[in-house]
Amino acid sequence: MADNTRKESLETAGKIHGAIVDWTGKVDAKASFAFTIESAGVATTIALSGDKRMFNILQGPWQNVLYYGGIVALLIAAAFSVWVVIPRLRMRHVKGEYPENFIYFGHLQYWNPEDLPAAIGKRDLLPVLSHQMVKMSQIAWRKHVAVKISMWLAISGGVGLVVCGTMIRFGLTP
Repeated sequence: MADNTRKESLETAGKIHGAIVDWTGKVDAKASFAFTIESAGVATTIALSGDKRMFNILQGPWQNVLYYGGIVALLIAAAFSVWVVIPRLRMRHVKGEYPENFIYFGHLQYWNPEDLPAAIGKRDLLPVLSHQMVKMSQIAWRKHVAVKISMWLAISGGVGLVVCGTMIRFGLTP
């Protein structure tokens, strides 16, 4: 019974690990999508800021605050999106961790190929897999939070720019 429970625990841990890998891939895709929208918003705003364009002449403090605030929000949002897709290699940590870990490719690079099969065969895999799941979950969580911040900044920047453009279009200067 204990062997069966252990096997089920490893299978469950493997499924959880797979789900974390999937979530991490999905958040990277969301960040790429967000970056595309955010950079298009910045490019469009810059294009509309040219000579004889909508944002060329800003009148009053509200239009200036909305315009520059919108641009800054979109730029910061884009920076968050880029931060999400930057690979997290944990370079300072993996060399010290590798003797106890062999799931992450960063750890595997330090293993001697002749020693690895024996280590996998004699080690309890559940703690190794659990360690990797926790580390990946921490990375995935930070990525998801950053994408959320990026999207909210993009929305607020876009709304600010739309309000600014509406004020310009209808000559509203409080």
